[in-house]
Amino acid sequence: MKIIHCLILILGFNPMVFSQESTVDAVTSPNIMPPPPASSLKAKEELALKKPDKDGIVWFDAQEEPFGLVGFEWIKQDSVYIRLPVNPKMEIRTGIRELANMTAGGQIRFKTDSRRVLVKVELMNKSGMYHMPATGQSGFDIYMEDEGIQRFLATSRFPHDTIAYQAELYNTDESRLRTFTLNFPLYNGVNSLKIGLDYKSGIQAPPPFSFPGKVVIYGTSITQGGCVSRPGMVYSNIISRKLDAQFVNLGFSGNGRGELALAHLINQISDVGFIILDYEGNANKTIVNSLDPFVGILRKEQPDTPIIIMSKIRYASEIEGSEAYELLMSNRDFQKKLVNEKKAQGDNNIYFLDGSKVLGNDYYECTVDGGHISDLGSKRIADAFIVAIQEIVHKEVRKAQ
Repeated sequence: MKIIHCLILILGFNPMVFSQESTVDAVTSPNIMPPPPASSLKAKEELALKKPDKDGIVWFDAQEEPFGLVGFEWIKQDSVYIRLPVNPKMEIRTGIRELANMTAGGQIRFKTDSRRVLVKVELMNKSGMYHMPATGQSGFDIYMEDEGIQRFLATSRFPHDTIAYQAELYNTDESRLRTFTLNFPLYNGVNSLKIGLDYKSGIQAPPPFSFPGKVVIYGTSITQGGCVSRPGMVYSNIISRKLDAQFVNLGFSGNGRGELALAHLINQISDVGFIILDYEGNANKTIVNSLDPFVGILRKEQPDTPIIIMSKIRYASEIEGSEAYELLMSNRDFQKKLVNEKKAQGDNNIYFLDGSKVLGNDYYECTVDGGHISDLGSKRIADAFIVAIQEIVHKEVRKAQ
């Protein structure tokens, strides 16, 4: 449990955050610990900059060093912004392969003293979802680290009927070395991304993530980000900011059905620290057939990695007494029972999170269309997962005492 022990040192133990009765299975309103300070990084020499354009901006391909690109585990072999391998060794349904081109959860991180940060983007498709803003579907947003906290600055503005745009995301009079994070579009593909910085400004690699290991999350359209207002509000990116953690988002809209090929692909990802499974919303009743073997495949390569299974969130139509509500409870109980059975068999690193509770009593206020979450819903899911992860660390602290 090397990763867990690292987490104990990073996150620390605060008795005010956890009660003795607190469990992952009963998540309440989170008392989130402040994020850890960014790890130190030895400064690198500034890059020799290229020829500027007429506005004094130099453009860099986002895949160039020292930019830190995360969320695309196979990009070194494929050189494209895709969340799965271009040529996987196993059969993957066409729907999943197409959705993998959507860049949900991708991030690019870097340090610069440039007074301006711009993006030049070529998308795969035009925007046009009826229930999701183009800023979330096809936009980039930017965060700047300030005293250990990532603060939102801006979202790209662009004509919604175009597949190519240029947008300025940061502009200041002060030239000072800062750390930035750009979040990729959630429901569109990116054919090309260039980052524009002031001529003669410097670039450095970003600091490493403080949270050890990658957090891999597999799920549905909600996991992918439907239908938040901008990329930084998908719940994997919220957790990433709060815990300073690297995420791999494998949410596939309508297609997160627990197919075993995805478990095998997760096992190909290096340095996995946590796995989150949140796919009931697409699997529905079939989760009773897929979840056990899915976990079994993960455990062959990830015997000690913490796995959090979250049951489906409560949709607006799932009113007590309705058939939909009864199915929600039935699937929830199945997943909780399976986790308890696994624990009884000796798997002490598997956990259950009751998704029917995470949106709160006013769950019906947390979606755009009755099912896909708004920013409010995404924030509540993120908060619940943060508490769950912290409780897992707390369990290890108590074990060590």
